[in-house]
Amino acid sequence: MTAPAHSPVKRGIERLLQLGVLLLPLACWPNLPHPFSTPKTWLLGALALCGLAAVAVRGPEVHRPAPAGDWMWLVWPAALAASALTASFAGFDALLLAALPLPLAWAVQRGAIRAAMLRQALLWGSALESAVVCLQYCGLDPLQWMGWQPESFAGSRMRVYGTMGNPDFAAAWLCATLPLFAGTRGVARAGVALQLAAIFATGSRVSLLALPVGALAMWLGNRRPIHRSAAVWCVAGLAVAVSLAWLSPARTLGETVQGRWYLTRVATSHWRDIPVAGFGPGSFAVQFAGWQTDWLRGQPPGASEARFAGPVDHGHNDYVELWVEYGPLGWGAFLALSVWLAAGAWHPLPRRYLPADTGVRGAVACLAAMALVDFPFHRPAEWGLYWILLAVLSLGRKGCIDECEA
Repeated sequence: MTAPAHSPVKRGIERLLQLGVLLLPLACWPNLPHPFSTPKTWLLGALALCGLAAVAVRGPEVHRPAPAGDWMWLVWPAALAASALTASFAGFDALLLAALPLPLAWAVQRGAIRAAMLRQALLWGSALESAVVCLQYCGLDPLQWMGWQPESFAGSRMRVYGTMGNPDFAAAWLCATLPLFAGTRGVARAGVALQLAAIFATGSRVSLLALPVGALAMWLGNRRPIHRSAAVWCVAGLAVAVSLAWLSPARTLGETVQGRWYLTRVATSHWRDIPVAGFGPGSFAVQFAGWQTDWLRGQPPGASEARFAGPVDHGHNDYVELWVEYGPLGWGAFLALSVWLAAGAWHPLPRRYLPADTGVRGAVACLAAMALVDFPFHRPAEWGLYWILLAVLSLGRKGCIDECEA
């Protein structure tokens, strides 16, 4: 039975979705083995159920996809299943995380969830995350006020961890959502200054890549003159990125680049040995440990790269990590679904249809760029954000963004 378009059930589901998306970067719980990622994964699962419920409530009212149809959504889950069934190693947590955001994104792409509502929730959630980061930078950690006892680190930079557990993770979320402020008005513009301050407070150099790429995507993809607020975002974001290059208390930029390059070289040294469906979800750490040993044995004594050797959970390059875990089959499926969804942003529509299209495009570009030097696609908040934003971009293909924004 289908509920009316403005029924209490539909409004209740929308409010739950809005609250859940707002809390996605903020969810954390002390005394868990993984106090930052586990609650976000739980929340992502709840959002997936709400997304399915939103589709069920809307029923025939949901806008049907383009001729390519829903089958494209099966490409990535099929690759995940192939990897899990054929590989000798399959981590349940990794497999679950890889699939969790898809029901919510599917509901957005079908028009069952208003894109404007999601964007508003993301902006508020990012503003709250920015406030937490800035308070931590000033030595006023709100989590400690609530009894949280964070891990102690020698460096002062690590005290700025937001609700993500690490300054780099907090910076990744903030850089990715910053473009969404493009075109906002009134008090929302104050969020731009707050978020730029928070990005600076993290000291993370991920912004050196993310912000310029995001600004470039906003400029290249805009068929009209860039809105003044978008231009301000570009200039301010680049200024913060350049400042971080010189003032960040993190390792030197050269040292960071060498460390990332070492991880990539070791991880790709056995690329020919990777099965078609990969070594299995969550298998990267196990495979890297053996490859690292082989790599170090082939290096001359005292090799400078040996200083980067050690236990590694992630490769700081999501594309390489996806290739290892899911093989060329999964890697191709991930890119195919991503490109299919993003292609909707390049279908010209009247201005009234795409009020936030420029900012969403920039946000997706930020995440895609960060995945080259970090692992946002293996963290629940950024991974969920990636698929939500791609689903919003895909609405341009169907010409129904005006309907979904109503």
